[in-house]
Amino acid sequence: MAHYAVSEFLIVLAALWGANRLVANARTTAAFGLLLFGAAAAIGVVRFPLDLIEQWADMHRFAGTMGGLLAMMALAHQILRTQTTRPAQNASRVHMALAALGLGLALAQPQLRVLLFLLWSLGFIYLAARYTPQRLAPAWAKAGVAGFMLLNVIVVRQSPYLDAAVSWHIFHVLVAVWMLAVTWLLTPSTGAKAKG
Repeated sequence: MAHYAVSEFLIVLAALWGANRLVANARTTAAFGLLLFGAAAAIGVVRFPLDLIEQWADMHRFAGTMGGLLAMMALAHQILRTQTTRPAQNASRVHMALAALGLGLALAQPQLRVLLFLLWSLGFIYLAARYTPQRLAPAWAKAGVAGFMLLNVIVVRQSPYLDAAVSWHIFHVLVAVWMLAVTWLLTPSTGAKAKG
């Protein structure tokens, strides 16, 4: 089962590369989000080759669900905090409170984690389409990049039409691709003025 670690390792690499690019462009909150995805994948990189499949299963699941939720919150927050208008700054403060509430709910009621991930994914898609002026691309393209993760979760992850190993690897490869695309989305186009 060591082969399960291969596609997890791609996520780790994508997280490190993306976080480095994001930090270089003053997008540290988004970099934190990508590193959370990378940290969850790193557990898989160690778990399968060392035959800790059962012992680390709960930890890996927790890191994937809670880390994924917090990562989506961080990505959404990055877009809000790079806006300079007063309403956007107020929205950033409100988002911090909502995110804290959401994390508390996710810890207290694990069955809500998927719903909360869905809500923050939709929020990230909306914000990416409307409030990423540093990336010179059509709104539909930005929404597509932001929404690719949600599509991947719904269609590929644990797909009944795919073998479990195939589904696992395709899902993780697409997560890594999405992380690279999110890095592109949140960094400035050539000629676009970045906002800190």
